[in-house]
Amino acid sequence: MKKLKGCLYSASESNTKLPDLGPDLIMSEILPRLPAKCVGRAKKVCKEWLSCISSKEFVMMHCRHMCKGSRQKILSIGQESCFISSTTVDLVDEKTMITLPFHVRPSDVWILSSLNGLLCVCLRNTFEMLIWNPLIRSCINISDSKSYGFFKIYSDAVGLYIDSSNDYRVLHIKRGRFTVDVMAYSRRTSHWKRIPFLQKRHYHTNGYVWSGGTFCEDGLYFTVFQFWLAGDIVIIRFDVNTETFSEIGFPYVGNGETCQGNLVNMNNKLHVFVSHGFIDMAVDLWRYEGEHWSKVMLFPKISYIPTPVWCSITHVSSEEKCFVMTDWGEVYEIDLNKKTCDLFIPSDWNHAIRTAMYVETIVPASLQ
Repeated sequence: MKKLKGCLYSASESNTKLPDLGPDLIMSEILPRLPAKCVGRAKKVCKEWLSCISSKEFVMMHCRHMCKGSRQKILSIGQESCFISSTTVDLVDEKTMITLPFHVRPSDVWILSSLNGLLCVCLRNTFEMLIWNPLIRSCINISDSKSYGFFKIYSDAVGLYIDSSNDYRVLHIKRGRFTVDVMAYSRRTSHWKRIPFLQKRHYHTNGYVWSGGTFCEDGLYFTVFQFWLAGDIVIIRFDVNTETFSEIGFPYVGNGETCQGNLVNMNNKLHVFVSHGFIDMAVDLWRYEGEHWSKVMLFPKISYIPTPVWCSITHVSSEEKCFVMTDWGEVYEIDLNKKTCDLFIPSDWNHAIRTAMYVETIVPASLQ
């Protein structure tokens, strides 16, 4: 056995010499491109590798490589189980089962937001909010005794984001009877702080529905729309650096026409899938650049697209595919090239109820 920079290796019985790649090349070019599971196993090679892989710099570098379109997967939480499945048709039946780190039934876990392998979830029986990385089993409860971090289902809105100092944060928007209260949780400090909202706005009323937050560049975006037909719809932007809110107009699709929007980060540009019409519903894709919206794609005429009021649309750009996730657990795959819409994951009340796009990373839920 020969020692190399604190690690042991041996040649094969045929005395084949292994090339000396050097620790710097291994840590900067090879390990960051490996799946998170392989990186986890690499921690056990030696203390030097464990130290390097656990560093903030390596975790960020590995995350950048994993957060590419082809690496995305689907996380599903159902009545009795939680699992991760591939977005590749040939591998969709290969599932990684996940053990919940909290003592509740899987069906009592609500997915609020997903970013870089971290999930912000709510426990339905206690309303507590947690940050959780299912793959590495890292989890932290971010609710506290001052009533911060408790989520009100069908009323509050939540979004995960990263600020200019690379600190992962949770933005929690709570609607009271006459107010909108905003709190931000810092993973670095493990504390909440209050943030002022827009003045003289009426988005606190029950007539408005908030989406979850979509993080893109330096902003966290929410759609806010009136629940009744042909109601107002607007996009609220939270600047993660200045910690201020502003309004963005919604793409114009016609006077008095019923529409819904699903915000998506595509190639680090804000996009929105606009579903409009009532009986014959059409879907357009718009991109936001330079404070203006431009239509970049008209969905092909597809025989069946689930009603967007009860689903979200997520784009996987590297394969020109979109995934439509319904509130009852079904996942549909729309192939923009083939102009087809197929059932990708069927609804099964014993398995998938809540779904989200997920990336396997080694980003920890807590730095403590």
